[in-house]
Amino acid sequence: MAPPHNQALPAPSFSATIRHLRAFLSVAKHRSFTRAATELHLSQPSLTMTIQQLEDIVGGTLFDRTTRNILLTQEGTDLFAVAERVVDDFDLAIRNIRLTASSRNSCIRVGVVSSIATKIMPRILEGFLATRPGLRVQLREGNSNDVRRLVRRNEVDIGFASMDGAEAELVFKPLFKDQLGLFLRHTHPLHERAKGGVLRWADLANHNFVGLTLDTATGPILSQMEHLPESIRVPKYEVSTYPTLWALIENGLGITTAPALAAEFIPDNRIAFLGLTEPVAWRSVYIVSRLGRAVPPMVSALVKAVEVELGAIAKGHPRISTF
Repeated sequence: MAPPHNQALPAPSFSATIRHLRAFLSVAKHRSFTRAATELHLSQPSLTMTIQQLEDIVGGTLFDRTTRNILLTQEGTDLFAVAERVVDDFDLAIRNIRLTASSRNSCIRVGVVSSIATKIMPRILEGFLATRPGLRVQLREGNSNDVRRLVRRNEVDIGFASMDGAEAELVFKPLFKDQLGLFLRHTHPLHERAKGGVLRWADLANHNFVGLTLDTATGPILSQMEHLPESIRVPKYEVSTYPTLWALIENGLGITTAPALAAEFIPDNRIAFLGLTEPVAWRSVYIVSRLGRAVPPMVSALVKAVEVELGAIAKGHPRISTF
């Protein structure tokens, strides 16, 4: 006897699953429990139980069973289109996820500041990939703020950048540090004044200075230093990327400060690098990862290769140091 129209039906004893829907669709397609059981690699009693569970869930009979044929009931016909769409959507989602996972397993995504991107990566990538056929590396270059944002959003697997205070979602592991120095054209008057390749910050007063914005590694360091010349604290030019920085220096628009690792790949032989003292300032770079996210083995191997290369560069280098 059916319950009154204002009385709720009892809760089903089972929850419908993709397994139930696959079983239903296979029986409906083959019009045979025997053939459906073969397709699904199930025993016929197990398949019959699965269909009975689904009928219990929907609260109605799905098939009219006769000795010669199996036909869909009205409830079965109503369910068929929905079940087919749900199973197709589920299978498509699984295929897409597997493709994405496969792509990620074959591609290391790295966020890097310019000094790592242009100095370290070209030295290690060919050898690193030579023993790992099929592996790809995607480099996302930006300033330190860009790299930290990429790691936070899970758009890269690992990042190499400076730290601008603690961030709850990120983990920072020290990688290396290098001193800030002066970059200028060989023809600049300050180049002649340097003693032993070193100048004081005070010597830079009244010279056009190209500064780096606060979202870079260098900008915050300068903002925290005391007693800098006004020409540095309020620079004539301010940029956020190294390509623009080099372009201005190459064209003689001013002088700038950048970390010592940058001196290893000066793009123009007309540019010189000088040490800066009183005080000595250091830039620190970290391995940046997402809190709670496991680092894949291939990514760990790439990080190790970066550490080894930096160790080789820092060996005997007075202005670059690994932790």
